[in-house]
Amino acid sequence: MNEWLSFTRDQCNPDVKVGLQYNLYFIFCIVFFYFYYSLLFKGIIKKIALLSTVLSLGYIFFCTHFLENDFDKRIGITITLFYIMNAMLWFYQKISFFDEHKITNDPVFWISTALLMWSCFFIFRVTPMFFFAENDNEFLQFLKVGQNIINIMMYSMFYIALIKYERRSTL
Repeated sequence: MNEWLSFTRDQCNPDVKVGLQYNLYFIFCIVFFYFYYSLLFKGIIKKIALLSTVLSLGYIFFCTHFLENDFDKRIGITITLFYIMNAMLWFYQKISFFDEHKITNDPVFWISTALLMWSCFFIFRVTPMFFFAENDNEFLQFLKVGQNIINIMMYSMFYIALIKYERRSTL
């Protein structure tokens, strides 16, 4: 929904600032994925995930400009680190506590893989974003298109996860 709103707004006025929209969206994502993963994590991993969430939100609330119209790239970097941390914690837990089920049949595999893939690309895009805006706008536009492709791949993996959840509930 967020991407659709941004796309529509960009078609009407490409100069509109969408920073506040994304800043608040990323805060929502941190809270959402904390609750999602907290249902899955156990023991010390659950405590590490809580610490990661508290540190991420604390940093955003106290060290960034999350209520301004300009996108704060520090929030983008924070969300990517948060996603990477939680995805890697899930993979660690899955590998450490082996079960006989195929990992690709687990819906969380697809969600964690999607978040990890998205984060790796997004951190490459957002970190030098303002530099490229001044020095190589053409490459920045290329990265923007690449991000759109990565977003489609991420949402496709989320869809696969939904299918896996549905299959799991019918068994």
